Amino acid sequence: MVDLYRLAEELNIDDIAVCHAEKFNSVEQLLKKDVELGILPPFVETDIHRRVCPEETLARAKSFIVILEHYEPSVYKVREGLYGNISPAASGEDYHRIVRRKLSGLMSALEAADPDGRRLAYVDNSPFSEKHVAIRAGLGRLMRNGLFYSRKFGSRCYIGLILSDRPADFYGLPFRRDDEDPWFERCRTCSACQKFCPGKAITEAGMNSYRCVSYLTQKKEPLSPEEERIMGRQIYGCDVCQNVCPLNRPTVPAGYTTGTEVSLEELLTMSNKQFKMHYQATAAGWRGKKQLQKNAEIVLKNIMER
Repeated sequence: MVDLYRLAEELNIDDIAVCHAEKFNSVEQLLKKDVELGILPPFVETDIHRRVCPEETLARAKSFIVILEHYEPSVYKVREGLYGNISPAASGEDYHRIVRRKLSGLMSALEAADPDGRRLAYVDNSPFSEKHVAIRAGLGRLMRNGLFYSRKFGSRCYIGLILSDRPADFYGLPFRRDDEDPWFERCRTCSACQKFCPGKAITEAGMNSYRCVSYLTQKKEPLSPEEERIMGRQIYGCDVCQNVCPLNRPTVPAGYTTGTEVSLEELLTMSNKQFKMHYQATAAGWRGKKQLQKNAEIVLKNIMER
């Protein structure tokens, strides 16, 4: 048996849990419904069978180890002028690198303790719905805005996965049911995220990711005039539904917003070398300089047409 709590503490992992790796039957039904509605989320594995059957990825898969890494959003005072915004999750060091370091340390420790076990690690690149794996592990719940919420951290956390051929009880963690915490029930009577979503992506039928501003800022194809308008001042990502959510505290003071202020002039005249220096190590940089400059031109147009 491996003491995961001890390893997590040594590696400064914010939260950790384990669950079985049986087929995700309920997720399969949700994905089929999304396909019918034409709202299957972008940037994900399209083979539904592979998404819900872990054994398709790792033979004799038995369990998932799930970790959460919390982040505090950066905040700045909004001012008039030619400035755009990059959401906090895409600011600073790329969260993929941060979570990957934690997973790498955990994988090394597990290899030393259990060299015969087989494991695969993922951060935002698995074929699975990582949010639903975290829910099965008892770390939280999926809320109205389509985001995973933890009781400890709200929506401001990243998920890392390890798929293992060892049974869940091999890792010695008790089964958790944080998803039953009444704290989450506030979402049922609140529709703030739905009301304030710029793209009206949050509906009673489900989350339409293709109208989400975060998706629009990553979309390489030309945007329609309506999609451009929806973007507002967002150069990359969007934080509106998280900012207005009462489960994420503290709220942002009036006149302030979360993320990073970006000079449109600087971004639009940036050299390749300058881009690499400022953005290559961030999550916003993964789409490349042309994408961010395209978005900056849209934001500039939105400001000038106000």
